[in-house]
Amino acid sequence: MKSIVLSIFLSLVGIVVSAQTFEIKGTVADADGMPLPGVSIVVKNTTKGASTDFEGNFTITKVNKGEILIFSYLGYVTKEVTITNANTLNVQLNEDTQSLDEVVVIGYGTQKVSKISGSVSTVNQKNVELLKPVRAEEALQGQAAGVNVISNGSPGSKPTVLIRGIPSYTGTDPLVVIDGVSQTLDDLNSLNPSDIQSINVLKDAALSAIYGVKGGNGVIVVKTKSGKRNSKASFSFDSSYGVQKVANIIDVLNASEYAAILNEASSNAGEGLIFNDISNFGSGTNWQKEVLVDAPISVNNFTASGGSESTSYYLSAGYLQQEGVVGGGDKSFFNRANFTANFNTSITDKVTFIVNTNYANIKNSNLSENNITSVLSNALNFDPTVSPYDANGNFGTSSTITQEIRNPLALIDNTYNEGKTNKLTGKLELQYDLLDNLKITSRYGYTYVDVYGKNFSPLVFYGIGHNATNANPDLSPIVTVDGDGNETSTHSRVSESKTNYFNFTYELYGNFNFKIKEDHNFETVLGISIAKSTGDNITANAVDIPFNSWDYADVSSATGDPKSQTSSSWQYKNRNISYFSRINYDYKGKYLASFTGRADGSTSFGKNNKFAFFPSASLGWVVSNEDFFKSNTISYLKLRGSYGSVGNDNISPQFSTISTFPKYTFDGTIVSGSTLYSIPNNNVSWENQVQYNAGFDIKLFDSKVSLTADYFQKTVDDLLFNPTLSLYLGTPAYPASNIGKTKSYGIDATLGFNNTFSDDFNVNTTFSFTTSTNKVEKINNGDKFIWGAGYGIPYTTLTRFEEGFSPGYFYGYKTDGIFQNQSEIDAHATQDGAQPGDIRYADINNDGVIDANDRTKIGDPFPSFTLGWNLSLDYHNFDFNVFTYASVGGDIYRAYERNLNYTNRFSSTLDRWTGPGTSNSEPRVTFVDTNNNLRASDRYVEDGSFVKIKNVQIGYTLPSSFYKVTGFTKIRIYTQVKNAFTFTKYSGYDPEISSGVLDTGIDRGTYPQPRIFSLGVNVKF
Repeated sequence: MKSIVLSIFLSLVGIVVSAQTFEIKGTVADADGMPLPGVSIVVKNTTKGASTDFEGNFTITKVNKGEILIFSYLGYVTKEVTITNANTLNVQLNEDTQSLDEVVVIGYGTQKVSKISGSVSTVNQKNVELLKPVRAEEALQGQAAGVNVISNGSPGSKPTVLIRGIPSYTGTDPLVVIDGVSQTLDDLNSLNPSDIQSINVLKDAALSAIYGVKGGNGVIVVKTKSGKRNSKASFSFDSSYGVQKVANIIDVLNASEYAAILNEASSNAGEGLIFNDISNFGSGTNWQKEVLVDAPISVNNFTASGGSESTSYYLSAGYLQQEGVVGGGDKSFFNRANFTANFNTSITDKVTFIVNTNYANIKNSNLSENNITSVLSNALNFDPTVSPYDANGNFGTSSTITQEIRNPLALIDNTYNEGKTNKLTGKLELQYDLLDNLKITSRYGYTYVDVYGKNFSPLVFYGIGHNATNANPDLSPIVTVDGDGNETSTHSRVSESKTNYFNFTYELYGNFNFKIKEDHNFETVLGISIAKSTGDNITANAVDIPFNSWDYADVSSATGDPKSQTSSSWQYKNRNISYFSRINYDYKGKYLASFTGRADGSTSFGKNNKFAFFPSASLGWVVSNEDFFKSNTISYLKLRGSYGSVGNDNISPQFSTISTFPKYTFDGTIVSGSTLYSIPNNNVSWENQVQYNAGFDIKLFDSKVSLTADYFQKTVDDLLFNPTLSLYLGTPAYPASNIGKTKSYGIDATLGFNNTFSDDFNVNTTFSFTTSTNKVEKINNGDKFIWGAGYGIPYTTLTRFEEGFSPGYFYGYKTDGIFQNQSEIDAHATQDGAQPGDIRYADINNDGVIDANDRTKIGDPFPSFTLGWNLSLDYHNFDFNVFTYASVGGDIYRAYERNLNYTNRFSSTLDRWTGPGTSNSEPRVTFVDTNNNLRASDRYVEDGSFVKIKNVQIGYTLPSSFYKVTGFTKIRIYTQVKNAFTFTKYSGYDPEISSGVLDTGIDRGTYPQPRIFSLGVNVKF
């Protein structure tokens, strides 16, 4: 009887339990709504579960309300979902960008972040897409610690990129490696940023030494997107349209103020008035407002990706159109069309074939910028009393300015140039799994570039006192001179050029990974690399273009004297051969070690030093993996250190060449001359950088907070540069020499916070910090310095590369107020020509005389440190991102002030000295400057520190109920403001001035970065 009752009871229990269980179905997708196949789903604390199919679908039977499902997928954040009464579940997984198992691309392989003992900064796909840069380098600014990016506002212009300081005199561009193929920073102008999956910056020798002589300035490793196998075709379309505006203009004198100042300057010089009646001038013409325009920018990208069991593919097409805010229209623009095709296919179980191809077509036109002939320089200095056009509709001309300053609208109208570039890059790669843990890779990478350029300079009249001349500053005027040395005529001129570049690299290497007794893990690579770079150019020049018109501007149509038609050509060839190896080791994930070596041979070196060897080593200790480590706060802690050597071969190949370009006329016959063009130095050797790095990685509070910090130091021995030879040898390309030493040291750090507060609210923020101190420790020439860039007419050299100083510092006079009276002049060191109201200069060497020996350091263009702050918020269907960048400590030299007798002046002139006690900062105005108040001095140096809100973006993703009806998987609309606000004390257009190491910080009227207002849409289906 008891057994019968027990049986009935158990049956009733079973009925009740079965009534509580039910079947649950659902789908799992990524953040973009794309299904994820193979996701593991487990009922927590049981063995019951399932995995998603090809479409991301899953089914689990006999589950109970309140049970927890755990969704896990490689590369994504594991997610727990509590089962409710609903029997349909749609789950979204987010990429795990903070995972310790995240894999980053390094030289000739990949490595888990947790096992890297070197220093690397990573910018992921999401951050690139949010910023939407025109060039990929912009995504590194403030987001990659240790990297200083100085941008420019000109359409498509190349920024200056410095990785951990200023390493070299001959060039600072880092090596760029795109999908394993070595390229240059210039090649990034052809890469569509929307094709980028990740950017890794290899900052220390432990990681960059495997690139040897190419890795001295650091390495930027770019990985482009690829398709996923076992996934159906997916498509995306991204389109945005924006308007670019210049945020501010420089305060110059209006017409009335200009006329009054010129009258005063003339009177102070003892001359008559320039303008007898200034009452009707009013404000006059603000030339900046005439030349600065609102310019459009549009971006359109389309992608398709997917894959079968054996093949994956990624296809994309993109088109960018950007007009310049100076001039705009067909005078200043950058248009880029991109086509990308990436395929990965398994030929057999052991053989994989990869094809990556990118084609770019670039068309551009530009106006002269950041120099004395630039449009902005002329706009700042031209006569404000002149109207843009006269009564006849011609461009207005000045009756007073007879120097090089011209109507900037006329300059824009008469500037004609065009550039067309076709670039094809890519790779063919074959991978063979010889053994389970041995992979052999054969890779052929190539870059082909075809560039066509044309410049036309018409015959233009710019006003009385200006000779009819060529408008294009890139083409010097052709003149005829009579017996008295007077110009009798000038000619219109056209120049056409055709340039081709072809670079290839063939690499064969093997990756062998193995274990010894389970605890000792080895990852090794051994290989060889062969590279060749070639280039050739032909340029033709002709004069007298029919109708003085761009429509007929062609060398073949020119009607000028054949004797004035010239042509030239050049070609070059570089070759490299390299052998490289790396061994990575870890013991139980606790103790890490890496050893790298590369032997390089390069035609850039002299025959006595053709080969070089670059070794490196690094060690790491994952303290948090030790048995003794117990912490409720610290979830991960790794200590790192490295030492190594990398190089630089950024000089011309060491071959002797003769030029036959000079032409001479004897008895009416044109004869080619010959001159020594380049001289080899057989003893020149590779530039050797020795780098030290010490750092740590720590994660806190269940990895919600992360901090990576490094101290670095690098010295460069055998600094490469070109010395000046005697003019008795003609004007050859001077032979490269090893003649100096530099040192850089500093700290870079990245602090991150990532937390999901609920299913609907997520916060992700990173803060990066970089500081670098740079010093020239040794210059072997007699002067102990090398002159750099300068400005003005007559030309004034401003920057120096000098032993004991920071590279490219400003060199000039220090000012010490204004002489208020003659007694102050008498009490001061002898300063020839000084009068009351003139600038008093400091007697630096205390010899009682103000002369060239009193020049000293008056500024440093490179910042003391830079900061970047990126904040992303996701709430329900809204997303918000703001990126802020700061640069602190860099100086700027105002070189756009011409200060000639009749050029316009700047608002500070209104605070000029007009008598004792009236000013101690601005000198008197006069046409006769016996004191030379215009000499290079700290009067023109300003603090260039700034804080920029570089990007603000707000997006909204339409609810799934809306777009699923239409067949789309995601529709997101967004609005964006780039360069939203700039906070700076600098009085110029923009405190970011990019012109290279010895030219950075000199503002000759630099092209400002515009504020961009954009609307866009992302569609996925």
